[in-house]
Amino acid sequence: MVVASPTQIHGEKLLAIELPVIDLSGERSMVSNLIVKACEEYGFFKVKNHGVPHDIIAKMENESFNFFAKTFDEKQKAGLANSFGYGCKNIGFNGDTGEVEYLLFNTNPLSIAERSKTISNDPTEFRQVLTPFILL
Repeated sequence: MVVASPTQIHGEKLLAIELPVIDLSGERSMVSNLIVKACEEYGFFKVKNHGVPHDIIAKMENESFNFFAKTFDEKQKAGLANSFGYGCKNIGFNGDTGEVEYLLFNTNPLSIAERSKTISNDPTEFRQVLTPFILL
């Protein structure tokens, strides 16, 4: 999940574009082609009919918002000792458009259990919310 950073680096407004929406219930080769096209033309896309229940998404969004509301120092504790955890990067052609903050997880439940200690004030709850995503 990506959440907009409250820190704005660049004051210029950017034009909004409508992202492509990929329906995963379609025929597999057609869906694959649409994903490739969306990646080539936009770099991003939205997904629908993915099978993740809305209540699980809502819980994960809540946990994510709680994490990203923490101070920078608190978020750094969950930082990237390896490829996984919290990261923050400047975006834009010159790195002057803003920042993107993210959490990247390994799908190994043991890895999530360990990482959740630095992400949430309630690591057990965070792990319980995240686990259904990796088991789908």
